[in-house]
Amino acid sequence: MRPYTSLLPGIAISCLLICYPVFSGSDNLPGTQSVTFAKGVPDISGLAWVAGDSFLAVHDAKNPEENNRPRVSLLELPKSLGGITWKHLTVDWPLPLGPSSDLESIARIPGTNSFLLVESGEGRIDRPRFLRVFLIEIRNNRAELLSYTELPGLVKNIEGSAVARVGSSFIFLCAERGDSRPSTEMYWTDVQLRPLKFGSFKRAYFKPVGFTGQNKRPVSAIEVDNKGRIYIASAYDPEDDNGPFSSVIWRAGQLQAYRNSVRLVFLSKPYKLATLDGLKVESLAIRETKEGLIELFAGTDDENYGGALRAIPMQN
Repeated sequence: MRPYTSLLPGIAISCLLICYPVFSGSDNLPGTQSVTFAKGVPDISGLAWVAGDSFLAVHDAKNPEENNRPRVSLLELPKSLGGITWKHLTVDWPLPLGPSSDLESIARIPGTNSFLLVESGEGRIDRPRFLRVFLIEIRNNRAELLSYTELPGLVKNIEGSAVARVGSSFIFLCAERGDSRPSTEMYWTDVQLRPLKFGSFKRAYFKPVGFTGQNKRPVSAIEVDNKGRIYIASAYDPEDDNGPFSSVIWRAGQLQAYRNSVRLVFLSKPYKLATLDGLKVESLAIRETKEGLIELFAGTDDENYGGALRAIPMQN
């Protein structure tokens, strides 16, 4: 959630880069002449699979104080010890508010090359809230803005979002962070794409059994697979940019067609898929294999440590 420091201000990335740029300083530590700072992928606050080894990521740069920082990137899984590669994508953000502020999640529209980019809506006393949802399409490794709308004022701080196909309908889900609370709200509704429009929101509550308390966030990311199964990440953040952090990934529930609507059913005790000590998971993405299986990936926002993208072992 806090600003990352993975790029020097004002540097525009226009090509695919091996993500190990280094910066030298002159801190004059004993026995040294300079200090080298190794930097990797920018903090990943939202993640979605595009195709093959490509993923689309969003970053939580704020408006207006961080308008020179990237908002959207295209990531490629590593093919060598060079690691992950990434490319900054530009978006023509709409006026009057201009560039996005605090993008905390991204949701792929199943079966398409379109994605929803979702601002958190976190409130600030001295400025308007940013509650926008942007519909973009990826064409030839470029991002084109198709439409945008706003979330209803009932949301406070959206940390995760996803889109599922249920029958012939697309269902949009989003969840509050719920910092230090024992449970938090998840909303769902049908979504229309052309033009982008949400229906009436319904609400349920998710409780990460065994992972609650001070500085623990019930939801830091959500994802849904092609069978309607819901995956949730929870995270511990001590409000120190050097951590230590910790995260848990759950299989949490199911979207189900019910009569003429869709309902969300949570497990009474979510199934723990993974524990990631030292990492703050803020994004989840499902990749579908040619064999019809699914793979789960997690992206992190580790503040002063930058970001990471990892495959998570799971049972299909």
